[in-house]
Amino acid sequence: MRSLLSASSKSFNFPFHPTGGTGRVENLQVMEDDKLTEQGELQALQKELEGMVPLVQTNNWAELRSALAVWVNELIQHDMQELIRILYRIDISEPKLKFLLKEKVGEDAALIIADLIIERQLQKIKTRQQFQQPPPEDDEDRW
Repeated sequence: MRSLLSASSKSFNFPFHPTGGTGRVENLQVMEDDKLTEQGELQALQKELEGMVPLVQTNNWAELRSALAVWVNELIQHDMQELIRILYRIDISEPKLKFLLKEKVGEDAALIIADLIIERQLQKIKTRQQFQQPPPEDDEDRW
């Protein structure tokens, strides 16, 4: 899986288009001053999911996606209410999820949901990064 936050031009298979449409986004331009590297994004994503999702630490996007899909599949089969609770907690768009599940009939629903979870968590990381304020330089400004 390709990273959204790395400092180069890339293609990424979005399960949905970031502006609301669907489909493939070609050559997604990202800002050159992004602070997170691709490996840093993976670690940040794993930290973000920690406590919510029982995943093995990995250095590979494909392994993370696969492990996440296996976990989602287990929940689909054995505890659908828990999966729904987690999807709401992560803030996965219900209309997007329903649309994708209808649009991609025959594809693995667990992979579709795993992609949505990864995408949403990366969006949260990116938003926090954009609005992070530097610590105050003066001790009097701290409180």
